[in-house]
Amino acid sequence: MKATANLLYRTQTRPFSHALHGRRVLVAGCKGQIGVPLVHAICEVVGKENVIAADISDKKVALPCQYEQLDVTDGSRYDKIVSEHKIDYIVHLAAILSALGERFPDRATSVNVTGCINALNIARERKSRIFVPSTIAVFGGDHFPKIQTPVDTVLQPTTIYGISKVFNEMIGTYYHNKFGVDFRSIRYPGVISSEKYDFNGTTDYSTEIFFHALEKGQYKCWLAPKTNLPMIYIDDCIKGTIQFLKADGAQLKRKVYNMAGISFNPEELAASIQKMIPSFKVEYEPDFRQKIADSWPKSIDDSESKKDWGWSYDVTVDDLAKKILDGIDPQYKQGVKINK
Repeated sequence: MKATANLLYRTQTRPFSHALHGRRVLVAGCKGQIGVPLVHAICEVVGKENVIAADISDKKVALPCQYEQLDVTDGSRYDKIVSEHKIDYIVHLAAILSALGERFPDRATSVNVTGCINALNIARERKSRIFVPSTIAVFGGDHFPKIQTPVDTVLQPTTIYGISKVFNEMIGTYYHNKFGVDFRSIRYPGVISSEKYDFNGTTDYSTEIFFHALEKGQYKCWLAPKTNLPMIYIDDCIKGTIQFLKADGAQLKRKVYNMAGISFNPEELAASIQKMIPSFKVEYEPDFRQKIADSWPKSIDDSESKKDWGWSYDVTVDDLAKKILDGIDPQYKQGVKINK
């Protein structure tokens, strides 16, 4: 009886094994908006000694783990890093985003398509799991429901970024079906952070607006005031991504999932900012990004994610605005009257 009790105790208290457990992880494209915090989060899960961060950029970024220079279009270099570090979970973040991609479509095709194929071929040969994020930019045209857009619908994107991400989703699913590669992908909504970075994405107004509010007291928005788009705060995005990376593959009924954040428009976000910074003023002068935004969903249905891997998200626009402002470095807030 005593032996049985001890066995039961050991069974109940042993660490739960998840899909990241015991893995050596490469984060390719580590210096972007999502890459830096995701590297830190993965290090907390598997230990910094089991994480390699890689990027083509020479920008100085504080990383907790070993770093390698990597152009993802260089398949030989990519494979060498995976082989030398005994990587068995590839997190392939490298991509040219929507607005920059429209200015440099050839570069976007090279990075987003060739880079992904290189990663998938390496995952196939090395028997590694692989995560390649997707985006709401895969949606486009007029033949899909823009309210509560389902995960399975017509995909007719109008940007090279969206087109390349549709390819990523389909080729990754093909590699799973054909070769048994554990491929995973989440369609991210617009990701908002409290950090200053290169604002090249269509949804990036939602971060840039805060820095203009603090530094200039005014902002000229490149989207029209009523342009509703789904968004998510970076910390919540990272938390959800870790949850997905850890998910039991047997529980995942599909390779690509929607991730819905909260849908709002520039006017609503500006109103939330003005509650905290009453002197803030905003103008609207839509540019080429308006057409891109108009082709995207206004809200997302992520019920499959909730059902299969437990995703959930429940915040208001005011909650989101406060998270962003609270997270901004105090140096940008000096001399600005902020209502708590």
